[in-house]
Amino acid sequence: MALIDNEINKQQRFISVRDLTQRAGRALLELKPCWMMSPLAVAQYVPKNAITFDLCIIDEASQMPPEASIGALLRCKQTVVVGDTNQLPPSSFFKKMIDDEEADEDENVLNESILEMANATFRPARRLRWHYRSRHSALIKFSNRLVYEDNLIVFPSATESMARMGVEFRAVDGLYKAGTNPIEARTIVDAALDFMRTDPDRSLGIVTLNQKQRDLINEEFEYALGRDRHALAYVEAWKEKHDGLEEFFIKNLENVQGDERDVMFIGTVYGPEARGARTAQQFGPINGLAGKRRLNVLFSRAKEKIVTFSSMTAADIVAEETGNAGAYMLKRWLEYCASGVLDGGLETQREADSEFEVFVMDQIRGMGYVPVPQVGVAGYFVDIGIRHPDWPHGFVLGVECDGASYHSAKSARDRDRLRQEVLEGLGWRFHRIWSTDWFNNPRREAERVRAVLSARMEELKAREAEFAVQPARPEPSPVIELTEPLPEPAPSLFDQIGPEILLCRSPSPPMIVPLRSAILSASAI
Repeated sequence: MALIDNEINKQQRFISVRDLTQRAGRALLELKPCWMMSPLAVAQYVPKNAITFDLCIIDEASQMPPEASIGALLRCKQTVVVGDTNQLPPSSFFKKMIDDEEADEDENVLNESILEMANATFRPARRLRWHYRSRHSALIKFSNRLVYEDNLIVFPSATESMARMGVEFRAVDGLYKAGTNPIEARTIVDAALDFMRTDPDRSLGIVTLNQKQRDLINEEFEYALGRDRHALAYVEAWKEKHDGLEEFFIKNLENVQGDERDVMFIGTVYGPEARGARTAQQFGPINGLAGKRRLNVLFSRAKEKIVTFSSMTAADIVAEETGNAGAYMLKRWLEYCASGVLDGGLETQREADSEFEVFVMDQIRGMGYVPVPQVGVAGYFVDIGIRHPDWPHGFVLGVECDGASYHSAKSARDRDRLRQEVLEGLGWRFHRIWSTDWFNNPRREAERVRAVLSARMEELKAREAEFAVQPARPEPSPVIELTEPLPEPAPSLFDQIGPEILLCRSPSPPMIVPLRSAILSASAI
């Protein structure tokens, strides 16, 4: 600690971080037990045998080549390798100093990752099945079906028909040439400015399928930003919210893994080169061996809505299920988001699990509501979902009964606090009915249900404006002059104290992360 205090009080001639770690490693661990570093930073800042960590967690391990992990593994007692083999593999995309057009071409050979080596070596592997990022089931249903074979447990949303959520397709009359689509780029920028003006409380990210289009959109947006005070205020505000973890970004497909935003705008870029011409079947990295994995990453980044801007339709893509997997998945996505069929919060047509539930549904129907048994999407079903003719935007309430479905739950964890929080985060509000209470005094329990439903309807009516379609774009904001440079975002603060951990994340692109503490979390996707 004496050395650290001495360095803090210095004004110049600081010792190097590596030297500080070598000489005061134990004191640094006492101050900050959890370090988050890139593989390069591990080798650069932590000398071998200077510090031994209790645990190494390698995040986004599908992107880390085995040789990059060796330095971290040598400095730890135990290792947890976390990742998804259906997402991005290790890539030399950021290592090549070549022009953009070549950088957008995929490799002919997939490199092995530390995750694949771990899966082949250690048994059993643990798979996280719960998906709780998406607030609308349509956002994950596509990947769940085409990539995960419906093995993910997707929680049903109570607000499936909200105009501001789900999947949307916007056709663009654009032309693709030399790696860019200027018309589509301008359309996306205009939509982003409109979003920032009308929906400032939700975070936004823009992703394109190649690097040249990303650069074009970035230039267009930077030019427009100086002329739109609402957009400028939006960008600055999201640099501060949540310590900047959800600030606005414009990225290409290669470096979006690990990000999430409330709303994602996707630009497909490709299309015909002239009016009436056919679309060339060349989709850059999508045509490569990892094209399907790249698209899976892209289609699972949004929490509330995905808007796809495309100058082509599914009919323009010539791909079969047995052919190129990436092109076929892109074709299916365009079909899916253009069809408007969102089957989240699915009315399964399944019968009620017990006679008790049938009796409860009869009572609710007599109150003027529409009870729907076994509402669900994948892996979990709400016993009774309740609709009302005056509320066309989704389910008013979910009712859980302690009948057959309650007693046959696979484990007690299926009824724990986390599941309740996830479902409530998706818009559900619940009322539980115990069969013993109902049989002892059915009139009293029925009146309780009526009171809960009435209160819920009043609450929803007060929030009805949130479910309306967004208003049309107003007149452009006046031009403003920036007399001072934009302020720097506030630094993130990570003060969570826990066991001694080295969290080694595979970055994209590679970067050096200064030593600091971190809060460790994990999710299914």
